Amino acid sequence: MIHLILLLSLFTTKLESRAEKHLTKYYQHEIILSEGQSFYDGKMYQMLNNSDFIYIGKSRSKFEAFDYMVLFDENKTIKLVRVLIYRENYGGEVGSRRWLKQWIGISKPKHMVDAISGATISVNSLKQSINTLLTKV
Repeated sequence: MIHLILLLSLFTTKLESRAEKHLTKYYQHEIILSEGQSFYDGKMYQMLNNSDFIYIGKSRSKFEAFDYMVLFDENKTIKLVRVLIYRENYGGEVGSRRWLKQWIGISKPKHMVDAISGATISVNSLKQSINTLLTKV
């Protein structure tokens, strides 16, 4: 059965549109989000039809920043991490789903993460961003 996706927040930018695609694939049912509130160096969205919440923020790579999304449950445990927009020619492997799976189930800062050859700066930056986010939620 196919469900209609309903978003109260205004997903108008390319970044928000990409987040919507990942959430649609993850939930497979109607999604209702509050309007995004500024939090840390991004925005936090509360799901109105369950207790999950989504953070969309930025992290640094070598020359540019990249955008990522973290989905939390009501216990502030990570359910999903996705790189939404990566702007560098190298290091894009940080967006690999296989690498990002290591964050699922984490609720406290994680200091040891898998390395990615050619993406050291992006890996360390995302690790630092997510660890800081985990201390602030």
